[in-house]
Amino acid sequence: MALQDFMTSDGAISAEQREFYSVFREHLNGHVGEFKVEDIETLLMQAKGDVPDLPEEEFIKMGEAILNQYRNKNEDALNERIRALAAEEARKRALAEKERLRREEEERIAEEARLAEEARLAEEERLAEEARQAEEARLAEEARQAEEARLAEEARLAEEARLAEEARLAEEARIQAELEAGESAKQAYWDGQDLPGDEAKIVPDLPADALPIPESGKGKSKLLIMFGTIVVLGASAAAYLLL
Repeated sequence: MALQDFMTSDGAISAEQREFYSVFREHLNGHVGEFKVEDIETLLMQAKGDVPDLPEEEFIKMGEAILNQYRNKNEDALNERIRALAAEEARKRALAEKERLRREEEERIAEEARLAEEARLAEEERLAEEARQAEEARLAEEARQAEEARLAEEARLAEEARLAEEARLAEEARIQAELEAGESAKQAYWDGQDLPGDEAKIVPDLPADALPIPESGKGKSKLLIMFGTIVVLGASAAAYLLL
């Protein structure tokens, strides 16, 4: 458009200008990729080479018009690009800020959950420790009561053994006393006896060939009395021993 405006500014278009415009358009249409200032300058020089009859002054003016238009378009595009980049940067910053806030919120929630879990575990450990100490105290009390019961049982058995020993000794003493009393009574009985015929008698010597004199009925009676007394005393002593 800038080239057309320049070419029609004086109301007429020369044949060289028309040819240059056509050649330059062909070069523009054949360009691949983004147009840069250097690309436009190259295409202008190529078109000038294809139209050698175009005056140098007109080529310079036509080229300057084209470059100015391109520069203006590039400036607008650049400004638009800058605005787009600024908007994109702002959008990215907003997203980054949103992401940062989201992460901070997640970290806060995670930290609260971690602290709550630590508090729960600490409470469980405290309760477990209290239970262990209740349990230890219970076992200690049971052990103390068992020890007291054992000592009481040992004391009871010792007391029973002592009483049994005292009873045994008392029984042995009683039996011994009864035996001694019986022995004393027997001795007193024998000491108090005054049997007939106990007087000292003078027995004359018998001749060597003398025959023994048969015992009289009175002598036999005396022997039977002595034998019966011995049997009675022996039975009494045996009764004492059995008691």
